[in-house]
Amino acid sequence: YAQLHNISLYDNPAKTGLMTGDFRFAGIYRSQWESVPVQYRTFSFGYDMKVLESKNGVLGAGLILSRDQAGDSRLSLTSVALSVAYTIVLNEKNLLSAGANVGTGRRSFDMTNLTFDSQFNGDQFIAEANTGEAFANTSNTFIDFGAGLNYRFQKDRRTKMDVGVSGYHFHQPNQAFDDAQDAPLPIRLTISMDASLKVSPKGDIVVRQQYNSQDPYQEYVVGGGWRQHLSERKSKETAITISGYYRLGDAVIPMLEFEYGAWKAGFSYDINLSDFDIATSGRGGPEISLIHMITKVKPLPEYKACPIF
Repeated sequence: YAQLHNISLYDNPAKTGLMTGDFRFAGIYRSQWESVPVQYRTFSFGYDMKVLESKNGVLGAGLILSRDQAGDSRLSLTSVALSVAYTIVLNEKNLLSAGANVGTGRRSFDMTNLTFDSQFNGDQFIAEANTGEAFANTSNTFIDFGAGLNYRFQKDRRTKMDVGVSGYHFHQPNQAFDDAQDAPLPIRLTISMDASLKVSPKGDIVVRQQYNSQDPYQEYVVGGGWRQHLSERKSKETAITISGYYRLGDAVIPMLEFEYGAWKAGFSYDINLSDFDIATSGRGGPEISLIHMITKVKPLPEYKACPIF
């Protein structure tokens, strides 16, 4: 995802429950390379909440569901994981979080739309012909683990910074469809930074970076922009963020985000710059995110009985 900061549980399990509200719902959808016949469509949904909260720390728990699908074979990966994290309040402005998740992953494909050389007789394609291919399994389910750390500096609601590191697939589960084969899922390492700085009564500078490594692939995204606060009325805070990012050697990503009260929506689009633009003509793909936060009404610290006259 380009909007990795908008799906916190996918970014880092240590961010579970790390929020101003009490409950958070987040969804994100990405359609990649729609202009070529091998589309990649990815969706994730996350939910997390504060379970216990004290002056010394916060215990959070959450759930994330993800699915992607690509190509004529409908090759897909579906995963669901539970996450838990504890945030320690170091002092008034500094927080340190540690978290982990555990879940299952299922990789599968469908042969219905696949064709093979053996179905061509030299002149024409014969759909009923024997494919010559035999697969004992078209799916594989495995257990998966992940963990992460996150440090937050927060001066106030508008000036703050998160720096985190997380890892997934630590035991490199076997995702092969053939029981006799071994296809370990490589460890994915993510390092991220998300910061905002209040520079005027209505304006903030936003800076973000993401680094992902999954042998043998690497990805680095960096960029930033400007957040304009249109209203700061309690429960009706309104802001719009315009930013741009560069995925090294691959794409330029303009991004627009809108916030109103407990809601936040984001839209970005990858403009492909890699050698693959021969096929895509620069059309990398859109990405849409939506976040909703719920905050419980806190009870009064004390009660006073008012006499009735």
